Amino acid sequence: MDKQSTNSQSLSFKAARPLIVRTAAFLLLCVIYSGIIGPRIINRGFVDKDGFWVYGWAGKAGLFGALAMVLLIRRRQYIPKLNAWLLNNLTWLIMSIAAAVLSWLTIGKIESGATGIFWPVAANSLMLSSVIFAAGGTFGPANLRLLGKAYRRELLLSTALAAAFWAFLAGVYDLWAVLSSIVLHVVSGMLGVIGLSVFVHSPRTLILSKFSIEISKYCSGVDSIALFTALYVLVGILDWHRLNIRRYLAIFPAALIVLFACNILRVFVLIVAGYYINPKIAFNLFHTYAGMVFFIIYSAIFWAVSYRWMIKSPAKKS
Repeated sequence: MDKQSTNSQSLSFKAARPLIVRTAAFLLLCVIYSGIIGPRIINRGFVDKDGFWVYGWAGKAGLFGALAMVLLIRRRQYIPKLNAWLLNNLTWLIMSIAAAVLSWLTIGKIESGATGIFWPVAANSLMLSSVIFAAGGTFGPANLRLLGKAYRRELLLSTALAAAFWAFLAGVYDLWAVLSSIVLHVVSGMLGVIGLSVFVHSPRTLILSKFSIEISKYCSGVDSIALFTALYVLVGILDWHRLNIRRYLAIFPAALIVLFACNILRVFVLIVAGYYINPKIAFNLFHTYAGMVFFIIYSAIFWAVSYRWMIKSPAKKS
């Protein structure tokens, strides 16, 4: 028995559970950080300057790369046995939280009018450090080295796929204006149905009696549509020999329509929550990566329900 098979286990849920739990913990920390820091950057108009714009694009490309990595690992059919979680991991987690807090305070200095290159560089460095330290805390440095060695080819390929997705997203991103216009008018109609008075101000602003909100690119659903499309194509390429191509192609348009409808419902629910509970809910949750969380949930449900239906039926023996 070779070293690889000795240190590996069959790719069952039990074997994969430690990796799944640690990956979920890492993603949860990233979502928390982006949910706290992201709205501050966007609401203060910093997103298009000082390098902050890169995080939104890198986060989406990174998510696609991570999903591609999962698909590629699934084809390998083994999981390396991870080392146990150690007390040293707690040190990495503390450093991660400290870096996130310091990045928040540094962005506050920029918000208060601090000038010069130091503060943007510090804010970006601290935000990046918080993610790196989070990986060290959730996985552990030894496990990161182990996974890097075990999945070197998959890491390189998923990184290339993430870069390709970045280029694809840049190519289709201008569609957000059209999609936002659709969201604007559909949500306006839905609000009218439940009795809320709403005025549409050109080009993409909904004005209610308590607040107004712009249906911008963050509400358009273009990110989720691009992610779903790229993931759908990747699954088709990897599993082409297993799929019933007619079913695979036929269900795609319906899947996109349902995904877009879910995004419209998300925007509607946030506005209603902001109107009846607290307007800050609408502003803060609009400007986070909550849409990516909805995308992950939708994709998980879609593939769990539809993938088996797409698989070719086994040939019947005569």
